[in-house]
Amino acid sequence: MSPETSGLQRDWWVVRRRWWVFVPFAVLGLLAALAIGAVTGGSTAVATMTLDTTVHDLVVGGDRGLRIFEAQAMTADPAFEQRVIAAIGEPDFDYARFSVALNPISVGDGISRGILTVSISDPDKARAERYRKAFVDVFTREYTQPDGLFRTRFVDRRREVAQRAEAEYQSAYGRLAAAVAGKNVDLAALVETRGDTNPLAFVSEQRAILERQLAEAQGALASTGGASPEAAAAVASAVLGQPVQAGQARPALEARVASLEAALASYEQLAPALPERQLDSQTQALLNEVRGLRQVRDSAFVNLGNAQIAVGSAESRIEVAYAFSGGLTGSLAGRAAVALAVTVIFGLVAIFTLEWLSPSRPPTNG
Repeated sequence: MSPETSGLQRDWWVVRRRWWVFVPFAVLGLLAALAIGAVTGGSTAVATMTLDTTVHDLVVGGDRGLRIFEAQAMTADPAFEQRVIAAIGEPDFDYARFSVALNPISVGDGISRGILTVSISDPDKARAERYRKAFVDVFTREYTQPDGLFRTRFVDRRREVAQRAEAEYQSAYGRLAAAVAGKNVDLAALVETRGDTNPLAFVSEQRAILERQLAEAQGALASTGGASPEAAAAVASAVLGQPVQAGQARPALEARVASLEAALASYEQLAPALPERQLDSQTQALLNEVRGLRQVRDSAFVNLGNAQIAVGSAESRIEVAYAFSGGLTGSLAGRAAVALAVTVIFGLVAIFTLEWLSPSRPPTNG
């Protein structure tokens, strides 16, 4: 090599002469790339979903089942998990690899907003992104569509509650029916307590009115015994609510008393139920249980109807932002970069160390 050769040319000549030194370090670089990739972990694909649900028609509290918390709970539903796995296309995929976190923004009657973040890690960046996309696609559909799990879960839960309440009511009603069998009890009338629809209450109210009118008619009839025909007619007119001629007061009042007594007898036949106070304590307790269960059942079916109205008027929106972190050495390009860096850096160090220690190294100028 000429003394006039530049330093860069001299270095290039040394590298070309000892190129074989790179070979063992290339092998070392490959091993290092594999090892570092395993240590640093996989790629993490993240999706941040901003969720917004508005329910336009509902009773107060009727949307408690269509809020941001239920959207998060949906992701743990076995049906949702199976749909995500089907979208991924790997039957043996471990759904637990997904990490789901909720950050509520605002929750109130008819309004629910929040941020749901899902992430998944994998040694292969493309595979992590594919898994993330499958999750987001399934979630978007189930959250926004009328027949999605977000809505059907809400209605199904209300329906299950109503059906359980119905079954418990029917079971208790059957026990009560067996307890009063043969006692001439109008069971439906005893159980019914809903205001104007209560036949016993209606009968009792009408009976009280008739008894009051009968007492008035009987009192007026008794007072006509020593009164003048004109005075008796005035009393009868006041009781009957229509004009009565003099001399006709007593026959009119007697007819009124007879009609009221007949009406009371008819009401006695309409409601032959055994008075509640005559039931034994055990049957009375069972009666009260049936009444309570009937009201619970009615409320449960009302809630079911409210839920169906709520889901019909619910509007859900979703905005998705994607991010990616870590795992660069897990990709093919990252591993190649690590292998190349180890090969070049350590190879050059070894080459120039050998050149420095070589006895045949040409003397330096000066």
